[in-house]
Amino acid sequence: MLKRSLLAATVSALCAQSYATPYMPMDARGLAMGNTGVASARLAHAPAYNPSLLSQARKGDNFALLFPQLGVNLADEAGLEDEATKLDEDIIPRIDAAFEDRGASEPVNFNKAVENMTAAAEQLGAQIESMDDVDGRTNSQKAADLRADNATFGDSISTANTELQEVNSATDDMIDSLKSISGNPLRARLGLGGAVALPGKQLAAAVSFRADVNASGRILFSGNDANLLSAYGTAASGYLDTSNGITDSVDELADKVDAGSATAADLSDTKAAVDEVNTYTSDPVQTAAGNISIFENGEISNDASEPVFDSQYEIVAIGIAEVGLSLSREFQVSGKTFAVGVTPKLQQVATYHYVGQVNEEDNAEEVELEDSELTENHINMDIGTSFYIDAAHKMRVGVVIQDLISKDFEYAAVAVDGDADGQIAEGGKVSIKPKLRAGIAYEGGWYNVAADLDLTENEALAFEDPTQYLSVGGEMDAFGWAQVRAGLRTNLAADSNVVSLGAGVSPFGIHFDLAAMMDISKPEKELGIALETGFYF
Repeated sequence: MLKRSLLAATVSALCAQSYATPYMPMDARGLAMGNTGVASARLAHAPAYNPSLLSQARKGDNFALLFPQLGVNLADEAGLEDEATKLDEDIIPRIDAAFEDRGASEPVNFNKAVENMTAAAEQLGAQIESMDDVDGRTNSQKAADLRADNATFGDSISTANTELQEVNSATDDMIDSLKSISGNPLRARLGLGGAVALPGKQLAAAVSFRADVNASGRILFSGNDANLLSAYGTAASGYLDTSNGITDSVDELADKVDAGSATAADLSDTKAAVDEVNTYTSDPVQTAAGNISIFENGEISNDASEPVFDSQYEIVAIGIAEVGLSLSREFQVSGKTFAVGVTPKLQQVATYHYVGQVNEEDNAEEVELEDSELTENHINMDIGTSFYIDAAHKMRVGVVIQDLISKDFEYAAVAVDGDADGQIAEGGKVSIKPKLRAGIAYEGGWYNVAADLDLTENEALAFEDPTQYLSVGGEMDAFGWAQVRAGLRTNLAADSNVVSLGAGVSPFGIHFDLAAMMDISKPEKELGIALETGFYF
């Protein structure tokens, strides 16, 4: 009865909105340390966190190359995956089992129980009509036949009532499940990057590039579909209500037939009550297919057996490819050492928008995500500063503004995939906005600790929670040859706490780093991994 595309939609009212990109570099070292780096990033990582750090590189760092840098992040903040699994493995199979057509040898389900009840009502009605026939049967024989058919009808009512309880339970569970995930997001990010850096107190420089794709998806469970699912139990209850009192009336009629006192009115009234079962049509309900009745003439209607849904799932994505040139210089003012760095960069931004119909029509024009691509170039800039707060140059503070020049990028209005009527979903805007972050770090030789804080709340890309990260992390370095790292990142704007771990090996200046992250309370809420190869000389 229910197409599995309803489940597929969950693992993604539409109106124009404005969304923003997050602050979250995906290098393996910073991710392992809780996504810190504004005051603690190494030479090749400085362009991603704070370009001023190029002028405050470690002694002995003369050249750095980072490539490739890969990262992926998946987040299910509202537990949509659990509900999707529940729908797939429990609820939808129960509803399918209740309504699928079954042969005579198969176990009875609700659909079969209704067929049996309708057939029993027809047989009972025919038996009542035969009470006036002169067919050689005595009154006692007629009464016995009537009682036998009445017993069969009563058994069919009892079976249908039992199956109705499962229908009500399954549809209620499905409505609750779909309502709980309607509008909830899934988000994903894939990143690739690299950099070449040359340190220098008077002038440091780096060339960096990155290509990130951020995507956010959700399902929108419609009121029409909620009406339709609710209507099955209501209509079935009404169908069974038509049988109330019929078996008692037929038993009374059988007693009169046996005694020879049954009148034409008795037969007519009882027959009319039985016929109500065969002619029962439920009240119309508003659905995606218009006003339909679940029951028509005592049977489950074709519209109810092959329902049409108009719930939708939506994906908004933004791809950013950028190349930046970072320049930095260190200054001495009143005995204090600080550095300033800038990264002018050229960005190419591509937006994507996809809306799919849960109940896809075979005759509808097929729509692909890439059909909606809109591309635009943009010039932007990062500005950062960092300074030591102790004479030994062990504790450093950094502040950075990323994407100083804000800009909105439209995503297209698109045809709804699978909608035969050609419905158009409105577009919207994705924004690149300034992101302000501060950090502090302490370098103790064989160990390093750091903390970063977003000074402003960053809007979500699309449907997920906004972010304002507070991150802490640490690194232990064994003679410059091996590193272990750990960190914690909490979202002050939402309920999210992510722990991260990582390790690196760096023989002869060649670095291999790996990091992984997951939500503390429930790993499925957010998972991420990053790896990279670097060369420091």
